[in-house]
Amino acid sequence: MSENAVLYEIKGKTALITLNRPKQLNALTGGLVDEFIGSLARAERDKDIRAVVITGAGKAFCAGGDLDFLSTLSTADERRAFIARVGKIVKNIYEIPKPVIAMVNGVAAGAGFNLAISCDLVFAADTAKFVQSFARVGLSPDCGGFYHLPRIVGLLKAKELMFAADMISAQECLQLKLVNRVLPQEELYGQVMDFAGALARSAPLAMEMAKRALNNTYNAALDETLDFEAFATGILLGTDDFAEGIKAFKEKRAPAFTGK
Repeated sequence: MSENAVLYEIKGKTALITLNRPKQLNALTGGLVDEFIGSLARAERDKDIRAVVITGAGKAFCAGGDLDFLSTLSTADERRAFIARVGKIVKNIYEIPKPVIAMVNGVAAGAGFNLAISCDLVFAADTAKFVQSFARVGLSPDCGGFYHLPRIVGLLKAKELMFAADMISAQECLQLKLVNRVLPQEELYGQVMDFAGALARSAPLAMEMAKRALNNTYNAALDETLDFEAFATGILLGTDDFAEGIKAFKEKRAPAFTGK
């Protein structure tokens, strides 16, 4: 029986999703993509899960598309269908009403780079490397790269990274604001899971509203944003979580949010 290409583990209220093709640097195949989409859906359905962490097994986060697998796609329809499935991963990460953290433990190349920056937060090991490697093999970026990269680093820098396909360090990514934190390799797992656990203890409805608004930051006009703030806060003020937050504040204790 073959081992799963994606592992799904529950750590408290955090779902840990691990790309599990370490010998192939967790490169994407049709099977891995389908399992990945299923894992994200599972995390979204589970009301006890309040944060999601994505990482890679072995020494890589994700090396992008598996070139051997891509060469088996013999028609334009097959190729388009696969890239559309890869795009569904990015869309699901964007839409899941829970914070998603990329734990970049090693190289993030091509679609792996874009997968990482599609997450809400990115924590990288100090040994991690990032590269928009598409041009090296005669491809243009996918996995949401054209959407996310210029929004983070600006149009000119995005063009440089995509055109030149130069590898950059985790420290350079931190300077470019492509990652939130760079951590020692040996501390990465512990610190990310601690951070995810802290997020999981936050009020989930408030987190969902904040994620929805922030995802729309570069598309919404001021009036639209103000309308959403009134909508979101109007709902949240009537929740059990708000009442618990006020009670816990007055009692000088940590709140126990229920998502209601």
